[in-house]
Amino acid sequence: MNSRCGLLVCLFAGCALSCLAQDTSTNNTNPDLPKQVVKQQKPPEEPAVIEDGGLSIEPLYWLNRAQPDLRGGAAATGFESVDYPGHSNSAIGGELSIPAGHANTLRISYFRVQGNADTTLTEDTSLLGEGYNAGDYLTENYRIQSAKISWDYLSYTWHKPSGQIRLKTLYEVQFATISSTFYAPFKPVATDSAGNTDENVGTGSKNVVLPTFGLEFEEALGKHFRWEAKGSGFGLPHRADIWDGQADIAIRFGNVEVLGGEKAWHFKTSPKGDQYFVDTLSGVFAGIRYYWGHPR
Repeated sequence: MNSRCGLLVCLFAGCALSCLAQDTSTNNTNPDLPKQVVKQQKPPEEPAVIEDGGLSIEPLYWLNRAQPDLRGGAAATGFESVDYPGHSNSAIGGELSIPAGHANTLRISYFRVQGNADTTLTEDTSLLGEGYNAGDYLTENYRIQSAKISWDYLSYTWHKPSGQIRLKTLYEVQFATISSTFYAPFKPVATDSAGNTDENVGTGSKNVVLPTFGLEFEEALGKHFRWEAKGSGFGLPHRADIWDGQADIAIRFGNVEVLGGEKAWHFKTSPKGDQYFVDTLSGVFAGIRYYWGHPR
C-alpha cells in the first residue's frame, strides 16, 4: 500500500510541476521571454514566390523545328495521308499571369506557328476534300494556334536549409487548331459540264479542345533567380490528345524577368474522321516577363 501511495504522489507531483512550468512559460513577467515564446509558437508562414509578385505579361519566342503530318482516319475511303517535309518557322506567343491567392496563379497563354513545304505524291491521294494523282507536285502550307487557361495551385512545399521547393498542381483547358491548304500548281484546271472549275486546291481545318492536368516544381534561389519544370496533358486511346511541358531558368531585375529553357508541345486531332493531324513541337525558347505591382 505504501509503495502504491508513493507512486501516486510522484505522479501527482510530476503533473503539478509540468503544469506550473507551462503556466510560468506563458505568464512570465520577464519582458524578453513572451516575445520569444510567441515567435516560436507562431505557425510558419508560406513565403511568396518571386514569380507571383504581381500581374505580369510575357511575350515569348520559340525555336521549334517540327512540322505536322496529315493522316487517314477511321472513316477514310482511300489513301489520305501526307507529310510536310522540312522545318517549320519559329513560334511567337505570350502569357498573361494573374495572382490568384497566396502563391497561386491564373494563366492565359497563346502561341502561333506557321510553315510550308513542297512534295511530290507517290500515289493517288485525297487531301482535305481534293483529289490528287501520283506524280502531282504539291505546295503545302499550314497555321497552328494554341490557347490555354491554367490555374496553378500551390499544393505542397518541401523545406530545406537553402530554400523551398514548391509543388503546384495544374488545372487547365487547352484549345488547338490547325488550318492547311494544298495546291497543285502544275496540274491542269478542270471544268465540268455544269461549268464548275476545279482549281486543284484542298483546304480545311481541325480542332482540339480538352481539359488537361499536370504538375509544376519550382524553387526560388534568392531574390533574383528561380527555376521551374512543369508538364500537363490529357487524352484517350484512339481519340484526340494534347500535352505540353517546359523547363526553364529565370533571372529577375526589379519588375522585369528574363526566362530561357526548353519547351515541347504535342497535339492530335480525333482520328475517328476521314483525316486527322498530329504534330510534336520542341525546341528552346526565350521570354521577357514584366510585372505590375510591388516586386517581392
